[in-house]
Amino acid sequence: MNRRTVISNIVFMCAGATILPSCLHHDNAASFPLKNFKLSGDQQDMLADLSETILPATRSFIGAKDMKAHEFVLKMVDDCFNPDDQKKFTNGLNAFEKFNKDKFGGSFARNSMQQKNELLTAVEAKKNVPEEVLNFYSTVKRYTVQCFTSSKIFMTDIRHYKMVPGSKFKGCVPVKNV
Repeated sequence: MNRRTVISNIVFMCAGATILPSCLHHDNAASFPLKNFKLSGDQQDMLADLSETILPATRSFIGAKDMKAHEFVLKMVDDCFNPDDQKKFTNGLNAFEKFNKDKFGGSFARNSMQQKNELLTAVEAKKNVPEEVLNFYSTVKRYTVQCFTSSKIFMTDIRHYKMVPGSKFKGCVPVKNV
């Protein structure tokens, strides 16, 4: 056998072994890894849609999905909540889906934007809404808004935050005596 053929075959086998796991991606696998609790890919997609409904994208500004606010929410719940609160969060997520299914007959991710807004308006009104749903929604809303208001884009484009205060200092201007 030719040495070049052997080397090229080894390179192709190594490349195939590297690429093969990404080809075996499951449809319902979670895209964001969590250490302390588990969510399916569908649940994470629903959370991304919920965050986008809370802070939608406009023509002039990006939305929560583009900022990956749902990943921030999941990271905060995963790292900062105790196991009981994490269980309440997942139960609230399931209760939110059930509440949506009872109202519109399907998954939240498949709702139209009008239906999503109508559901959130009903949750905000807090009438005939289960407590689990209210707790889940308030957690997601709080962390989505926190992700947005602490982002670089918000701080530089909306608040016009300056890293160094008083950056308009001019040392050569004479001071008037009063």
